[in-house]
Amino acid sequence: MEEFAGFKLIIDEKSSSKSSRYSDSLIAATETLDCYLSQLSTSEPTFSNSLLEFLRTADKKKLARVRIVTVINSENMELAKELARQFSVYHTDGSGGNFCIIDRTTYLYDIESSNSKMSGYHRQLISNNQTFVKLQQNLFENLLNHATPARDRIREVEHGIQSEYIKTIQDPSSILKLVRERIETAGFDIQALFATINSFYRAESDGIIDLLGAARARGINVRVLIKIDDETTKDISKEMIKKKHDLINVNFIRQSLRSKITTFILDQSFSLTIEVKDDSKDNFSEATGLATYSNSESTVFTDYSMFENLWIQAELERQNSIRQAYFKMFNGQKLRDEIYERDWTKEEK
Repeated sequence: MEEFAGFKLIIDEKSSSKSSRYSDSLIAATETLDCYLSQLSTSEPTFSNSLLEFLRTADKKKLARVRIVTVINSENMELAKELARQFSVYHTDGSGGNFCIIDRTTYLYDIESSNSKMSGYHRQLISNNQTFVKLQQNLFENLLNHATPARDRIREVEHGIQSEYIKTIQDPSSILKLVRERIETAGFDIQALFATINSFYRAESDGIIDLLGAARARGINVRVLIKIDDETTKDISKEMIKKKHDLINVNFIRQSLRSKITTFILDQSFSLTIEVKDDSKDNFSEATGLATYSNSESTVFTDYSMFENLWIQAELERQNSIRQAYFKMFNGQKLRDEIYERDWTKEEK
């Protein structure tokens, strides 16, 4: 180890504990962590691997802010989604190097050696020189200003892998399989609209609500909107969901819908609409008609906008119901006005 003027160079022999050595340096973080990673991977003991190991076990209440700038591509998409669900992640074109700024006071740089003589060694440069750290912090902020939010980059990569499409499917078992696959692979959020209460019950019977609950448990934002006809149905449905999946955000709407269609919107990049052919049937196969699924930006945006408008309407209905309940509670009661007075000039005994 060499140390000079607020800089410390650590050179250790490479070993299987390389990952833990990185974590030892990162463990000092208590408030903020700003990192640039030239490679996002868990395939080998790299700096990014060690950072992920640290973040998965770190106290999230202590780390009030974590920002990561890295290169997002088709190979590390799922890893990027996992990080972006919990932290602020951004994409930029690769420029090499790996560094972290810890609590805006400590700079940690991972030195990648191109020298064959040093290839068997692990090296870190650590600095708490405030002038130097402030300069690096400014460089990071500048890098961040030119970076792309992870969600936008992921959508861009996914569209690049597969061109836009709108497809239809008639086989109920294939429709159900597609719904399950998409829920299980969702990265950020899921919106589900059940245009009839029976379509919700069928989804519950087929395990779809359980999958939505599992998605919420792994950090996906899940919102479920159910069309109901009376308050009794609402209470039963709400109790059913809260009993098993209390983290799912559920809302109810009594407004008439144009058609009986179950809609799923995932990551604001994929939508699936399922026609309810015969709502009286208990079996999904017998009740389901044609399904349409698409990653077309315009189609997904239309479905998402529809869901948002209905969700807002449901919120207004809910607030109105609360106001009416309070009105009924106090209506007809003779409430007496009371005035409380106190002479503040007298001292309390």
